[in-house]
Amino acid sequence: MISTGMQPTKYEPRVLVRRIEHRRPTLLTMITHGLASVVLVPSYALAAAAIGTPGVRFHLDAMGVALRLVARGGRPLVAQAGRLALYPMDSTRYFEFDWVWSRLQRLGHVRRYLDVSSPRFLPLTYVRRASVEHACFVNPDKADLANTERWAAALSLSDRCRFSPEPIESSALGDERYDAITSISVFEHIANERPALESVRRLLAPGGTLLLTLPCAARGYDQYRDYDEYNLSPPDADGRFFFQRFYDASSLRSRVFSVLGEPRLTTVYGECEPGFFGRNAQQKMRGLPYPFWREGYMMGRHFRIYPSIDALPGEGVVALEFINDPR
Repeated sequence: MISTGMQPTKYEPRVLVRRIEHRRPTLLTMITHGLASVVLVPSYALAAAAIGTPGVRFHLDAMGVALRLVARGGRPLVAQAGRLALYPMDSTRYFEFDWVWSRLQRLGHVRRYLDVSSPRFLPLTYVRRASVEHACFVNPDKADLANTERWAAALSLSDRCRFSPEPIESSALGDERYDAITSISVFEHIANERPALESVRRLLAPGGTLLLTLPCAARGYDQYRDYDEYNLSPPDADGRFFFQRFYDASSLRSRVFSVLGEPRLTTVYGECEPGFFGRNAQQKMRGLPYPFWREGYMMGRHFRIYPSIDALPGEGVVALEFINDPR
């Protein structure tokens, strides 16, 4: 049930993550990596499906969308289409996409749909395949939102979509209400997420469904960086920029449930070996020749469902379903 409640508590500790130098690949590395991907992406996708990795089904959808981006989006979307076809998801997105998609399929007809800054592939796929009459995409990153608009045009969805470049807490959506709202790993990047969550609560129609995913850990923490990636907040006294929050059970209750109420459904997915997620993220940040084709298989081998956030041995993601019960 969506409700109001207590104020967020102070959140500690703070963890600094320094910039990882991105390796500029040579032409030979790029060619070799591209050729290997043609063979290894489908091979690893089949292996991931065999061991039960969630979300592998989106590989075929990604291929179809990539072809339409090339055919109708022209040269500006060719590179994006290539990445989508070869590496449609990474890391916990396999679980997050699968979970959100499965919950959306249970809703039946959704007339009005809002997405808050999720990776564009999933919400656009939902609008394309469902009978959504009106969809709104909110994303304060104007360059990223412009790419979403190009994708929507290439997928013949522009007449059903609206695009808002403001933060959700200051967007000009007014008194609009939405039957379904999704947001995949977004609110953790907002230092004070309460106003944004209050706006989402206000925009959710009576009886509507909010699907939200957030990073989590048995012992939560705030992650800072020594550089500004999202331009969402000023540096602190030490010149560090807030990057994201890993919620534990306590902070999730005080910062999220205090605004949105108790979730109807909670699912936790995380690493089996403490530290694996962080080490893998650093390897990807260095760029090629990281073997992106193994992402799905890696998730099936090294991540699993847990009964609660407290049961996590390391880091993970929590998926939450809220219902705006008007009673």
